[in-house]
Amino acid sequence: MKNYIGQPLWLALLVLLLLTSLSMLPGNLKIGDFDLRKMDIFADIRGPQAAQAVEPEPEPYIPDTTAYFLEQDTLPLDTSVVDTARQVEFVPQPSKDSTYFGKVMEDYTPNQTGLKRFFAAIDSIRRGRTVRVAWYGDSFVEGDILIGDLRDSLQSAWGGNGVGFVPITSEVARFRRSFVQEFRGWTTYSIVKKNVVHPPFGLDGHVCTAAPDAKIHYTGAHYFRHTNNWTQVRFFYTAANDLPFVWQNEGGEPKMETLKAHPGQISAWKCNQPAIHAFALRFPEPEGLLAYGASLEDGPGFYIDNFSVRGNSGGPLKQIKPDIVRQFDTYQKYDLVIIQVGLNAVTNSTVNVKWYRAELDRTFTHLRACFPDKPILVISVGDRAGKNGTELATMLGVPAIVAMQRELARQHGFLFYDLFWGMGGPGTMIRLAQHRPMLANLDYTHLTHEGGKVVGLQFARLFLEEQAQYKTRLGK
Repeated sequence: MKNYIGQPLWLALLVLLLLTSLSMLPGNLKIGDFDLRKMDIFADIRGPQAAQAVEPEPEPYIPDTTAYFLEQDTLPLDTSVVDTARQVEFVPQPSKDSTYFGKVMEDYTPNQTGLKRFFAAIDSIRRGRTVRVAWYGDSFVEGDILIGDLRDSLQSAWGGNGVGFVPITSEVARFRRSFVQEFRGWTTYSIVKKNVVHPPFGLDGHVCTAAPDAKIHYTGAHYFRHTNNWTQVRFFYTAANDLPFVWQNEGGEPKMETLKAHPGQISAWKCNQPAIHAFALRFPEPEGLLAYGASLEDGPGFYIDNFSVRGNSGGPLKQIKPDIVRQFDTYQKYDLVIIQVGLNAVTNSTVNVKWYRAELDRTFTHLRACFPDKPILVISVGDRAGKNGTELATMLGVPAIVAMQRELARQHGFLFYDLFWGMGGPGTMIRLAQHRPMLANLDYTHLTHEGGKVVGLQFARLFLEEQAQYKTRLGK
């Protein structure tokens, strides 16, 4: 019988030789579109490194979460600041000094009126006005992470109940804490999915078609203070013909109504009920129906509509037609538009972001066409960590993308906030992931719900501090 005892030994030696050879390759080697990371199998046993003393882990960066609520304004609205938005000619403002990065919202709007217009709208809430923010984001804020805590905090300060805009379907329905969602019988099209043929996308980058007896059900949640109940449901749709449907409030009898047909136009069906906690819609024969979402609100107050799309680098937003956006805005009347993307463009192998700059440049131009007279706030990419050789550190592409996003915001006359430095700068995601309880996931890219609360409250404080400075300048 042949002796095979020596074969495992030879195999182990060959593997060791292969790994040793790979360790000698230079870092960030690129083969076609594939990036090879630097590996070093001897990193843990090298003499000099082993002899070094282990440095204690730095304290995690956790912003102060106290004193987030200022006294609600009861002074008359100064409408003069709204009229200043009609500038004669746009001249880009000079960039802010680096000492302000992450500490203030940088206002590069014409005549620096972006924040003035927004806070003038906030002042008018007490007079019965509703203020809405459209937040276009990626997976960093999906499931209402960060946005949920920000919305809840500012609703405590400015008024409002309900989560605002909600989708028909969702990949993170069981992960989200701001409301409970159930659905069946829907086909969803998204700006990040390659669909050969699709209907016009809605305001949030999605559109749904329905099978017979399709259903959606929304239930309030107790996790936040202002998402358990609401008083108004608006359902956004396009219908080729009049469509009967059934709606039901929690504890009530099912009621039959008809969606009126307005072919090619965004329509809204509205229902007002006291203290809605759960609400359902069912469509027995939905042929010709395009469903775009609903809005759960409670009259005058403040609302943030979360339009996060996983994998959205910003470029896919150009698939949303300006005409569709303007039709939606006749109902929503947004006072601020936020775009927060870049996470999917960060790499650890290059700081050359010209390709991404060109993509975002076109997206920013498209956003201005969609929202021609709205302040637009660019929130930069946050921290993201990965292996640089054998060390875990902030990815090299993060600062480059932040700088590029700031410059584009300046050139387009947008507002800008540096989330990278606002979170704490290099290494923040590592510190948040090492914190107990964990404030970031071990992908060193996404926040946990607890981390989202920390950053969401930080944003709330930022908005309230900016509002206080606005009032000081007006002498209020």
